Amino acid sequence: MDNGGWRPGARADLVLAAAAVVLLVGYGLTVRQGPALADEFIYLASARHFAETGSLDARYYDASAILRRGHPHQDVHTPGYVLVLGLVMRLLGSRWGAAVGLNAVAYVASALLVHHLAAGLYLVLPIYLPYVFWAMPELLLGGLVLAALLAAAARGETVRGAVAAGSFFGLALLVRESAMFALPALVVLQRRRRRTRVFAATAAAWLVLTYVPLSIRRAPGGANFWDPVGGTAFGYQAVQAARGGALARALLLVAARTMANVRSLASGTTATELGILVTFALVPPLACRGLRQRPELARAVLLALLAGYAAVVALLFGVYVVGQWSGLRYLMFLVPPLLPFLWPPAGRRRDVVLASGLALVLAVLVVGARATFEAYKASRQRRQANLTAYVEKYLPAGGYTRVALPNGWLFGWSHPGVEVITSLPESIGEIRALERKVWFDYLALPGDSPLGAAWDERVRYERQNAAEADAPLRIYRRLR
Repeated sequence: MDNGGWRPGARADLVLAAAAVVLLVGYGLTVRQGPALADEFIYLASARHFAETGSLDARYYDASAILRRGHPHQDVHTPGYVLVLGLVMRLLGSRWGAAVGLNAVAYVASALLVHHLAAGLYLVLPIYLPYVFWAMPELLLGGLVLAALLAAAARGETVRGAVAAGSFFGLALLVRESAMFALPALVVLQRRRRRTRVFAATAAAWLVLTYVPLSIRRAPGGANFWDPVGGTAFGYQAVQAARGGALARALLLVAARTMANVRSLASGTTATELGILVTFALVPPLACRGLRQRPELARAVLLALLAGYAAVVALLFGVYVVGQWSGLRYLMFLVPPLLPFLWPPAGRRRDVVLASGLALVLAVLVVGARATFEAYKASRQRRQANLTAYVEKYLPAGGYTRVALPNGWLFGWSHPGVEVITSLPESIGEIRALERKVWFDYLALPGDSPLGAAWDERVRYERQNAAEADAPLRIYRRLR
């Protein structure tokens, strides 16, 4: 064969995969490893627990969730990422590297999927490569959505593509509910009633058989689609007002949060984050170039993707947080499907120049994101390491199963058999209510806590570091 046995498409796939691996290795050798975010510790510890026991019970608990829901219960997040990561840990071991390996596979697969959808910019998107080295579900979610779209785009009358699309979509929904914003494009791509029915039946089966039963025991919180609560990361008040029928109040709250997000972007956003947000904002209008010249199906798919994108943006501004590297995470899965539309149907030389310039800008943003992420991770890891080292001086090596240690994320990851209550109520009455709900062997209060004097006098507790002056924490062993 003229191509040495390789089909042109296969050779392009091999080159793209090799480029992705080179980027992963080169980038990975220069960045800090290990978890830093609270969510990373939650995902990792939960996946390890699932890999070792088959249980989805949480390893970290919020005291308010225990008071409201009881103990045990699941993490606040959808369980899909924990399930997949837990299965990977069964194969590779319960280590940090299992999360990196899963993300790396999702990264390479997503690059290939985007390439098959007619574009090759994925590798230089400015936040995707850094996220390989964070134990978060964004890359897995994006890969599953791309796989669902590619399966739905398969030609022919066969229903296998519809079954595959429905399965990938169902798994994506199990990883994060935001996958639902890709649903309009997936429905448009079915093209035939029979395929649409098969897709709907498959997705519904996943919903009924996996998503619903595996989500019933989730903790309340902002990441729980069905049981959100208040907090800075989620506009619970607006949702609560809308549920109660107070639509005018809900709209006012949404408007107020939108303005707060705008002010935050204007004054509290780094140049790198703002550059990435601008890049994400430019992708939709650039994808609309030459819209009228595209085939009817391509136009319909693009408009469906844009509708989902606009809905996510509206939710981010009106209910969630856009800045602080939060909004980018929620948009990551919808940007790659738009990349194939960046070139108009009739490509011209200036389009090549535009693509090259865009790739250069994106590469610069990747470097900027690396610097920001490294500084952030270093700060968080130092803080967690200091906290864990201090607590370990006063706790035995084993013999206990649960501690109440605010922000004790690394401690929980470093002690696989121990559950951690990572937040405490501020009143004596609520802590006593927590005592009645669940046993914990040790309790750590801030060194300057107004509750410290009262706890020093409680006969149910024994102070472990009483001899230390100006201790950063008051550590108590619970006696009964």
